[in-house]
Amino acid sequence: IQMKIKTKTLVEFLKKVRMTGAQEIKECILSFSKDGLKIIVISTAKQSFITAWLKAVAFKDYDENFGNIATDDLPTITDVLGRFGEFIVLKKEGNLLTVIGDNKKVDIELVNETFLSTMSSEPNLAFVDTFELQAQRLKDVFKDVRLNKDAVIVIKTEPKKVAINNTGKYKFRNEINSDMCKGGADSTFGEPFIDATQELDGNLEISVGVNWPIKILEKTDESIITIIVAPRVSKE
Repeated sequence: IQMKIKTKTLVEFLKKVRMTGAQEIKECILSFSKDGLKIIVISTAKQSFITAWLKAVAFKDYDENFGNIATDDLPTITDVLGRFGEFIVLKKEGNLLTVIGDNKKVDIELVNETFLSTMSSEPNLAFVDTFELQAQRLKDVFKDVRLNKDAVIVIKTEPKKVAINNTGKYKFRNEINSDMCKGGADSTFGEPFIDATQELDGNLEISVGVNWPIKILEKTDESIITIIVAPRVSKE
């Protein structure tokens, strides 16, 4: 049983899943089924939750009987895959994953998936407002916020508008026009929000509530990624 995929497609997908900073995911199960590759995992810090689906059509050759890949070091596996050329072939025997490129191959020892904690589905949450935003625009907001140390991000919605403010010495206010917003959402987030979404690069659908988690949905032709990040609870 083997599968073939464009290296960039798989690596970029896994980078989005592994997140960054304190939210970085190390342990996870890559589950291959009829629809494609699915990953459901909560960050080690327990502040963010991700469900990710790389559709079978994203693969050049796909085999739904490939089984699961269980790892306790997703960041390094992603970096290892990134060392290959345009396409990679994946083979699995027992707890050994073999990745083959044009002129090199690597054997990766997998872990026993019974030792990894698994999640079955994303929490069912209701939100006040949903708006669309390009990932690049969100990164731009984060760059403003990060000119402060330990700034807190406050997201409020108004009719047809979203305001993203931050605390700190340099208090930015970024406004986003959105016909979808009716207003009334008001939630606060810290560094986990930035760390969880830093690798996203598409058009995002963001859902918010009142003192409530934030949900970020990125859909492309080949993948669907949902990230839920816990709000920041004030220290007072």
